[in-house]
Amino acid sequence: VEHTEAVAIFIEQQLSLYSAEVESQRFRVDGQPYRNLIASFGPDSEQVYVVGAHYDAVSTTPGADDNASGVAGLLELARLLAGQPLKHRVLLASYALEEPPHFPGPDMGSHVHARSLAGREVKLMISLEMIGYFSDEPGSQLYPNPVLAWFYPSRGNFIAVVEQFSGNSAYAVKAAINRHTDLPAYSVNAPDLIEEIGFSDHRNFWLHGYPAVMVTDTAFMRNLQYHDAGDTADRLDYVAMSEVVYGVYRYLLEVAAAPEGSAPR
Repeated sequence: VEHTEAVAIFIEQQLSLYSAEVESQRFRVDGQPYRNLIASFGPDSEQVYVVGAHYDAVSTTPGADDNASGVAGLLELARLLAGQPLKHRVLLASYALEEPPHFPGPDMGSHVHARSLAGREVKLMISLEMIGYFSDEPGSQLYPNPVLAWFYPSRGNFIAVVEQFSGNSAYAVKAAINRHTDLPAYSVNAPDLIEEIGFSDHRNFWLHGYPAVMVTDTAFMRNLQYHDAGDTADRLDYVAMSEVVYGVYRYLLEVAAAPEGSAPR
């Protein structure tokens, strides 16, 4: 818990550099205190966009890809959004307790956050879940269902935008990444029977009836050091990570920026 709080303090300090409104959403699990850090950008509008990334990691790993990469992406989004004229509220949220044994239950920080948004019009939640590992090696990309391998690349050199089969948001996020970066992006709308599509914080927004997507390097379908000691910072592709973040940023400008908004790079 002490280490978790130290990480939370760092994230709170970084978010506060770019947002004057950073909420510390506190909750308790098994008597222990935890908190989400939620930075607000733009006016307090009826429509809300959420980008989330969990900051906990399993004890067996340094957690560079899972999920320091997502947190780094979230902090960079804060820097990019700072000072941008927005017409809708954008919330950047860093969550506690995404990992087992709390996954997939109500103790997850993202469950606490999603529940607290009751009555708000959440237009989309984007989960940044492992965005740092890429490989050009043939056969480096695996799939949870063999049918998917017919339609998607065998090399793990792309970013995936994952959504429920009935959703209609993944395509737009993917299109923004492809339009504004050199990193290939693919959208995956899959049925719930492929349980891997729900392996992150976005699942809790689905449970509360909100549209949500996961932006991911596909975790253990590509990164074989998932939840292992080898998930280290030297294995990440920082150029590709920056492209992922910039693509998500441009999507947010498309949907939430005021007409006079600009898009510096």
